[in-house]
Amino acid sequence: MREVRPAVQACPSAPPAYASVQARTLHRACLVVGGLNALAARLESSESDLQRWISDEEMPPESLFLRCVELLLLYASDAGRRPT
Repeated sequence: MREVRPAVQACPSAPPAYASVQARTLHRACLVVGGLNALAARLESSESDLQRWISDEEMPPESLFLRCVELLLLYASDAGRRPT
């Protein structure tokens, strides 16, 4: 998998290891797309909602969570390709 570098626009702090899989998935998606603003735009959601979901204060809608899973799967599959 690609190395995840700190986003240009900061993501919230990583949730603890015991946080929900939803919170950890959204945080990873935030890192992959380049920040909270970029993730909010991609998911057509507000940054404040994303903050609450990543901090595990609330659960995200299932459809939004699944979009993040898809984003991470596409990212992981692309990471295995070598440039030609």
